[in-house]
Amino acid sequence: MNKNKIKRNLELSTIEGSFWAIMYGAGETFLSAFFVFLQFSAFQIAFLNSFPQFIGSCFQLLSSMIKNQFKTIKQFVVIASYVQAFFWLFLVFLILYNPSYYLILIWVSLYWMVASIIGPAWTAWMGYFVPRRLRARYFGKRNRIIGFVSFITTLIAGYILDIFDKNMLYGFIIIFIIAFIGRFLSSFYLSKKYEFEEKEKGNILEYLYSFKNLISDKNQSFYYIIFNSYISFSIMFFGPLFSIYILRTMEMSVMIYTINMILWQVSNFSSANYFGKLSEKIGDYKVLKISTYTIVVLPILWILLYYLHNNTLQIMATFIVSSIAGVCFSAYTLSSFNMIYKISKKEDVIHFSAVGNFVRGFAILIGGILAGTIVESNYIYDIAKKINLIPIHFSMLISVLLRSLSIPILKKLK
Repeated sequence: MNKNKIKRNLELSTIEGSFWAIMYGAGETFLSAFFVFLQFSAFQIAFLNSFPQFIGSCFQLLSSMIKNQFKTIKQFVVIASYVQAFFWLFLVFLILYNPSYYLILIWVSLYWMVASIIGPAWTAWMGYFVPRRLRARYFGKRNRIIGFVSFITTLIAGYILDIFDKNMLYGFIIIFIIAFIGRFLSSFYLSKKYEFEEKEKGNILEYLYSFKNLISDKNQSFYYIIFNSYISFSIMFFGPLFSIYILRTMEMSVMIYTINMILWQVSNFSSANYFGKLSEKIGDYKVLKISTYTIVVLPILWILLYYLHNNTLQIMATFIVSSIAGVCFSAYTLSSFNMIYKISKKEDVIHFSAVGNFVRGFAILIGGILAGTIVESNYIYDIAKKINLIPIHFSMLISVLLRSLSIPILKKLK
């Protein structure tokens, strides 16, 4: 591919990513809040945040096989993206007619199934036309732009929900329609990108057969997948319960919840470019290491601010912690993503991503189920009460312990 085509693809990738951010900011960001609004239990919400992702990761293993049914990787990604867009209209239909738990669970599962099979193919596509020397800086800049668009969209969506405070169902319908428009336009710009000459030869079964040798040798691929999956497992003991913690436990408004999400996004995208440059300077591994150490202690900060008696001070504290979290996950996401290209061969990126995400999806499922069970357990409630904690704090402390145990695995990576 010549330089002009590469430059054009990089520009179009930023544009399509910006429209994707509209879907994320107005849609995915508020799904957990929507579940809380529907009065689902803590276990139900944790399950909705874990089981569908596991289903999606299972289908990722078939991503390359499904992709091979299309003429090109571009055609596969574009069509799947359009399908994902129309799922937001299906959700609006469910809201209007029957937003029951089981129908929502089916919708979320199918949604993540489609979203997940796009991931490995898109990652491989990007890996082929983004020059290695520009990769860290380009993705850092792209993430910053996408984050800014997501921030604006989240702010608008939160304002819409605040306007419809007395009839929030209509507010959710409006923001989910905005999510549909964003993903539809993202798909349109995906279709404008150039194709690349595909080099992938083998299939997923051949890759899995060769991958078992990598596991037995315990090389970098093995430790990367174990580390990334274990971190995701430990995060599930608080991550999917954040909306419950803010809206129910701390009894804050949807607008405060929205501001916290916005601050997370602002700090996330505003620091992305910095971490892109830092990764070029000190390496992705060192950035990953620093971010992991910080991620370990984040739940402790959320526990401490619960005991602040001054309401204004408490709200301001949530804003600060959300900002810190955004910076940490910006560093973690960028560095862990870049390491995929360094650990796997170029032609194996789609398979490596699929295998890694499958293991990660299974870890997320187990973590989500355990977290939901802990929060709703009467036995855990009695134990937590004796030490002046609430069940969700107990789950958060477990998350801290589990996150700290990821450090020895991280040290196996180089």
